[in-house]
Amino acid sequence: MRIDRFLSLNGFGSRKSVKKYFHKEEVKINGQIVTDYSTDINGNDVIEVKGIKVSNQPYVTIMLNKPEGYISSMIDERYPSVMNLIPEQYRKRVRIVGRLDYDTTGLLLFTDNGVLNSRLANPKYHIPKTYEVTVNHILKPGLVEIFKAGDIDIGRGEKAASSELVIKDEYHADITVHEGKYHEIKRLFGKYSYDVIKLHRRSLGPINLDVDIGQTRLLNQEEYLQLLKITHLKLEDSL
Repeated sequence: MRIDRFLSLNGFGSRKSVKKYFHKEEVKINGQIVTDYSTDINGNDVIEVKGIKVSNQPYVTIMLNKPEGYISSMIDERYPSVMNLIPEQYRKRVRIVGRLDYDTTGLLLFTDNGVLNSRLANPKYHIPKTYEVTVNHILKPGLVEIFKAGDIDIGRGEKAASSELVIKDEYHADITVHEGKYHEIKRLFGKYSYDVIKLHRRSLGPINLDVDIGQTRLLNQEEYLQLLKITHLKLEDSL
């Protein structure tokens, strides 16, 4: 595929308008500046525009370190949408995987693979999600076994399954849940009279958060394949 067509398909403008990036020497292929917009590329090439890597795969999956005060919605509502933090060329292409509350921070994924998105967010696939939790009063050691046993009534006719709680100090813990019911962690701690003061998601399945707050990056192919594996999908399902 020609590089100008590729950039146009990825949201940088029409075939004519993307030529400005070449004139300004803002396009690189495999680290080398390219000024010829008719240059052909293949699936192994690394494409950059103005220093930003552009996915050269038939799918796009993005990691965001979500700040507090943004909502997991495609549009702005009472609070600004997390979509405002996604590189502009991908905003119409990807969808949010699951959700984080406006006051919850940390790892949020976006993908244009609809089946993968659905399975990552579906409790029946038991995708582990690990959070850092801060509560309002001293954590009792007995909670570790209670949470591990599971079958905890969290209201609305729902029960929380087994989860792994690691108490770090009196007010801080890590918790790994495998279902991701609505407000599950807040409801789980609330069952035992704790208020969750801060909640930060550190990992989702095999993907660990490694960008600064408010920043994004594209997942690489190895990470994408790991997500396919835990959701029982194959690469050809993405093509």
